[in-house]
Amino acid sequence: MASPARDNLAAAGVPVHTDLATLDWPNLDTVLEAASQAALRVIAPQVLGQGVDLVALSAGATLDPGFLTALMTSAQASGARIWVPSGAIGALDVVRAARVGEVKSITLTTTKPPVALADAPWVVEHGMDLTTIDGPREIFAGGPVEAVRGFPQNVNVAALLALAADDPDRLRVTVVADPAAPGNVHEVEAIGSFGSMRLRLENRPSETNPKTSALAAQSVIALLRQLGSPLRFA
Repeated sequence: MASPARDNLAAAGVPVHTDLATLDWPNLDTVLEAASQAALRVIAPQVLGQGVDLVALSAGATLDPGFLTALMTSAQASGARIWVPSGAIGALDVVRAARVGEVKSITLTTTKPPVALADAPWVVEHGMDLTTIDGPREIFAGGPVEAVRGFPQNVNVAALLALAADDPDRLRVTVVADPAAPGNVHEVEAIGSFGSMRLRLENRPSETNPKTSALAAQSVIALLRQLGSPLRFA
């Protein structure tokens, strides 16, 4: 199968492997997954089983509690670590700190142009015609598991918030289609014993993929830089 990414890597002189078995495991520090939730399910157990750190971009797969438990068990057994970039969202540090006390509620509202949502499974399954929208329209409201399943390329940030909160049931997700949206907008509100937090991010879409934000790719680079730095933020 043709792959522009594979071709670009080959052109840059980077070795390309189509089978994990051919990797030089003893000389690997970290494997970065940037494929899909299905790919993560296949790749992650092999990487962690080798004692190699894993950077997982398709965090939506971790909303399956059985899969997440298996990953944690494998990582603990081999000494490997699982890293999750912050993607197109912020405030994960606040959510993690808030859960040390009492967290009453966490909400995520994602607003995107209709073109970025048009072929999402939830939209297709419910026969929604987003081309007729002339103003903001709520097209989904529910929990993060259902949100990530229905919008796997749009609300991966819901999985990140659920992981940070350590409890998917605490998070409620709303998806809004808006032709006037100033990009990919994520609004997070958390209320707990610490007080309250409200964050709004207006992300510019990726030039090559309008379904995701440019910040998502930048967060991966920032994480990789931090892994090699003596100064780290948490």
